Amino acid sequence: MQRIAIIGGGTAGAASALFLARAGHQVTLFERVAQPTAVGAGILLQPTGMHVLDALGLLEPILAHGARNDRLFGTTAGGRTVLDVRYRHHDAQSFGLGLHRGALFSVLWEALKTAAIKVCSGVNISRIEQRGGQALLFSRDPAPGGSEAEAGEFDCAVIADGTRSDLRAALAIPQKVTPYPWGALWALVPDDGLTQGGLRQWFHHAQQMLGLMPTGFAYQEMTQPILSLFWSLRADRLPHWQEQGLAAWKQTVLALAPPIAPALEHIQRPEQLTFARYADVQMRHWHHGRIVCIGDCAHATSPQLGQGANLALVDAMTLAQCFAESSAVEPALALYSQRRRPHLRYYQGASKLLTPFFQSDSRIASTLRDIALGPICRLPVARQQMALTLSGSKTGWLYGRLRQSK
Repeated sequence: MQRIAIIGGGTAGAASALFLARAGHQVTLFERVAQPTAVGAGILLQPTGMHVLDALGLLEPILAHGARNDRLFGTTAGGRTVLDVRYRHHDAQSFGLGLHRGALFSVLWEALKTAAIKVCSGVNISRIEQRGGQALLFSRDPAPGGSEAEAGEFDCAVIADGTRSDLRAALAIPQKVTPYPWGALWALVPDDGLTQGGLRQWFHHAQQMLGLMPTGFAYQEMTQPILSLFWSLRADRLPHWQEQGLAAWKQTVLALAPPIAPALEHIQRPEQLTFARYADVQMRHWHHGRIVCIGDCAHATSPQLGQGANLALVDAMTLAQCFAESSAVEPALALYSQRRRPHLRYYQGASKLLTPFFQSDSRIASTLRDIALGPICRLPVARQQMALTLSGSKTGWLYGRLRQSK
């Protein structure tokens, strides 16, 4: 049994706490927010993520709150097919699950409570020191000039506190964090059946991208299904968007995608739209001594492939498996980095490669996309590989598939 501290109560942190506690380890989860709640709109949960939730015994409530997505379909404003990826081209039983982030968060946290895992909310872990074969955690009072105090001594520390992690930045691991110039405006609106069971996108060059995704239900609110609406926007153009006003933005959106007029009617105030910005996090490996980074803290990417929550869930399951195979902490963490490398490297590379074709000012990239991607989607081998990538299962550009077991 190891004494394990987990810093961060998001998807990666909560799932890791559940797996490790069930394996008999003494787990303490630290969350800096006193009363944590999920923020954001919808996520697309892939078959890999659903497999992990099934292993945790949590798939049933997740399916109840989600909406089945069988297809990603995108066209230009003129109706030319740019993207058409169907899960059945990978596996006849496969599908994606549109899910409100709050539903995933709430189901995981309810499971933490049921498991009686020690959760320390409102504790800001400011520093981790490795000394004498232990990981010493220190917390800092959030008040200006707040003092630092020791938060505990553990055999292992798992950092899962997100893309902008100061704890990760302090580690002696070669790493690079690159903010993307583009982000997206998100909103949740009632689902009036506009998308017909799949994530629907419209493109105008690579500067404009609109998406609608069936997202199921908010947690324990099973009366009205919802859609996630997202609009691509460069971060430095957000002030102009705000100055322009909601009516002008709606005109732009309707010029690109007239069928979504009913969805836009539900957006009456700019405050209903939240701007999210992304960053690319690259690390040479994910462990240092008795410390390991998981989730977005370790490998955040752009959302083009819809893999964020899935990679985090696979991280959690893999970490527990590595502890099961090694009785010592440092070899277990080294094994974790080795096991996760092919899968993470592929999705980081694929996301970075695809992003300029969907979010950039490059007319060359968007023209190549519009000309080539639609026909490629119709080639049997290519569409099978695209569906395999979307499912979260690829571990290499030519060969390799993720093997998951309970």
